[in-house]
Amino acid sequence: MQDRFHALIQRRLRAEIEHKPPLFPWETEVCEYFDSATPDVVPAYFWTTQLQNLSLPIPMPETILANLLEQCQEVVQTSLREGAKLVQAVESLFPGQSNALNQLAGLVLASPSRSAAVASQPSRLQEGFPSDYDVATPAQRMALSLIAAREIIESLTLTVSPSQPQIERQWQTAAGALTLTAEYQISTGRLRVQGVLPCPGSLQFQGADAEAIAQRSNSGSLSVEIPDPEPGQTNRLEVRLDGANLSPLVFAIRFVTEAE
Repeated sequence: MQDRFHALIQRRLRAEIEHKPPLFPWETEVCEYFDSATPDVVPAYFWTTQLQNLSLPIPMPETILANLLEQCQEVVQTSLREGAKLVQAVESLFPGQSNALNQLAGLVLASPSRSAAVASQPSRLQEGFPSDYDVATPAQRMALSLIAAREIIESLTLTVSPSQPQIERQWQTAAGALTLTAEYQISTGRLRVQGVLPCPGSLQFQGADAEAIAQRSNSGSLSVEIPDPEPGQTNRLEVRLDGANLSPLVFAIRFVTEAE
C-alpha cells in the first residue's frame, strides 16, 4: 500500500511540473534555454537566426549565410573600404570572379541599404530574380551574396561619435535576443559597451592599448569599457554564449570624430 501511495504521489508531482514548470530565482516566467547537447541545434547556425530577417530579393541557404557571417566577422575588423570589404567577404564563394564581384559591388553600394524599398522596388540590381536560389544564375548569386554581406557588416558595426554618443543593436540567436548598446562617455572619454545576454556568457572588449572582460553565469546585463579610444580605430568586441563548440560573435565598435 505504501509503494502504491508513493507511486501516485510521483505521478501527481510529475503532472504538475509538466503543466507548470518551476522557475529559477532570476526568472519571472518560463524560459527556454539553448542546450549545446541538443542534436538539432547546429553550433554553426547558432548565430544565423538574425540572418533570416535580411532584406534580400529571395531567401538564401543557411549554409551560405553561415559562411558569409564567418567571413564578415573577419573583414569588419579591417580598414578596407566598403566595396573591398564586400568583395573579400564573398570571394571564397566565387573563386576567380574578382572582376565580376567588383562590378556588382559598385551596384550594391549604389542601392539604398537596410530598407524595405530595397526588397520591394525594382532596380537594376534586383530585376529578374527567380523565386528560388537553386535556379539563380551565377551573377544573381553573386549579387545576393554581396547584398547579404553588406547588411551583415552593417549589423556587426556599431559607430558612435560626439554628436551620436550612443547606439543600440539587437541580434537574434538560437537562445534568444542579444542586445548591445555602445556609448561614448563624453565626460570621461571612455567607450563603453553594455550587453544583455539571453543566457550565460561573456563580453571581451579589445582596444588599441586596453582590454576589458566581463562574464555572468546566467542571462542578464553586463558591461565592458576602454579608456580614450583612438578616433577611427576599430575596437574588437567578442560575445560568447555558453555552449560546446560555439564560436564567439565578433563586432566592430568604432568611435569617430565630427570631422569623419
